Amino acid sequence: MEENLEIEFKSKLTQESHLLIRDYFPFESPIFQNNTYYDTPNSDLYREGTMCRVRKIGEELLLTVKEPHPDGVMEYEIYITGDIKSDPNSQKVLDVFNVNAQDLEEIAFSNTVRYEYKDVYGTWCLDVTQFEFHKDYEIEYELHHEDKAAQKHYYQTLKSIGIEYEAIQPKFVRALNSKQIRDEELSLQDSHS
Repeated sequence: MEENLEIEFKSKLTQESHLLIRDYFPFESPIFQNNTYYDTPNSDLYREGTMCRVRKIGEELLLTVKEPHPDGVMEYEIYITGDIKSDPNSQKVLDVFNVNAQDLEEIAFSNTVRYEYKDVYGTWCLDVTQFEFHKDYEIEYELHHEDKAAQKHYYQTLKSIGIEYEAIQPKFVRALNSKQIRDEELSLQDSHS
């Protein structure tokens, strides 16, 4: 199991600003990610601000659990070879959070097309994410290590491209919100019938 402190900056984008950034950086070929999010029936992880995800890229499955940390987000990661409930590596990570893999259920899903470009401070990750009921765009800047100059570099780069910073929630929260927005829309439709 790997543990690392994730320090990143991220901004919401429009489709137009997404295209501006794609033209600005010499990105590598896109990476296609399938993200499945899990929690217990009582939302034990979510109530602690913790996210549990299995990300599939090609044939590889990476289990990641993230929890808040004063300097960013602490990540616990391990590759698994099967279902989160049956792979013994899953429990190694979940033991840190006193959660039994057998108690987990799928709560949300998303697909992301990611473009990456590395520079002196970190990796620029340009994402288009399709959630269950909506699609959105964002730019993440994942730092190689903590560096006070990186945040200024991030904001100045966005400004030089002509993009205004706009805060955005984590994908996990957006995936959950996608279902809630759709449920609210259906409820409104039913009330007007």
